[in-house]
Parts: sequence; C-alpha cells; structure tokens
Amino acid sequence: MAKVKDLMKTEVATVSPETSVADLIDLLDRAGITGAPVVDADEALVGIVSIRDVLHLAREMGEVPEAMRWGMARSAPPQESGFLDPPVEGEFFAYYVTPGGGFVDVRSRIQEVPDKLFDGYKVSDIMSTDPVMIPPEAEIQDLARLLRERKIHRVLVVDNGHLVGIVTTSDILDHLANS
Repeated sequence: MAKVKDLMKTEVATVSPETSVADLIDLLDRAGITGAPVVDADEALVGIVSIRDVLHLAREMGEVPEAMRWGMARSAPPQESGFLDPPVEGEFFAYYVTPGGGFVDVRSRIQEVPDKLFDGYKVSDIMSTDPVMIPPEAEIQDLARLLRERKIHRVLVVDNGHLVGIVTTSDILDHLANS
C-alpha cells in the first residue's frame, strides 16, 4: 500500500509572513502553483496561503466582481456555487464561470487585478494559521479522505513538527494514473 511519502513533493516553495502579497502572486505565477506554506525565520511552519486568499482580499476591496464557480463533482452532477462559498462536494479544481460566461482558472483571474492594489499587504494579513497536515507514513486513502472531508486541494506533510513535503489532489491523480 502506497504512503503519503511515496507521492509527496519534497521541494516546496515557501513564503514568510513578511512576504508582500505582490511577491506572493509573482511566486505563485512563476511556480505554476495555487498556494504555499508560510514559514517563519526559523523555518517553523506558521500557516498556509493560497491564491484564493488573495482573491478574497481583492474581492473585499471591490476589485474582483461577483463570479460563479463551477464545481467539478465526482459523486454528483456539477453544481454552481458562489465564488467564495465553501467548495462544492467532490470539487477538484478552482475554475469558475464569470457573470459574462467566461470559464477561467483562478490563477488567470489574479492577472486582472490592478497593479499596486496590494501595496502594504503582507502574507500575514491573508494566510490561514491552521494548515491541514499529515505525516509521511500515512496511507494514501487517509490522505484522500482528509482532502475530501476538509474540501481542500493540498496538505502539508509534517514529520516531528517540520515541513518535509506537500501533497495535492494532482499528486494523487498522477499516482493513480501511473499505477
């Protein structure tokens, strides 16, 4: 039986709480990822931040219009939900349909936010301080259950309080496709 350590990525892009939101956006865009663990100066894990957190901030500032997200469900027909509503049961990807009918990935949406909008904002302003974690020895079924129950797309792999990797829904799908 495969374990989390068999499919986790060990090279993890991280940010500090002091990282500017603009620099976070740049990192996520360059790395082609949607979120990153937040570590302090001692490399201790203090949180997690995602592009969804950035879009939520932009929405609070009135810079991202209302949008509808399309949940790609496995156990039920796809459903529409409000963009910042909790994820739809079985949802895998953060895609949504705009009021004008456009189908976009949240990563491309951030490119529409005006320059300098996030001046003065840091990762600490938007990050979650309660990241979901799993040990490297956990079974893949436990990981999949955790992702589904918490309605998330990434879990930090932690061993003895230290970040040792990250695993995402895509990693599980890749593992299954190659098995």
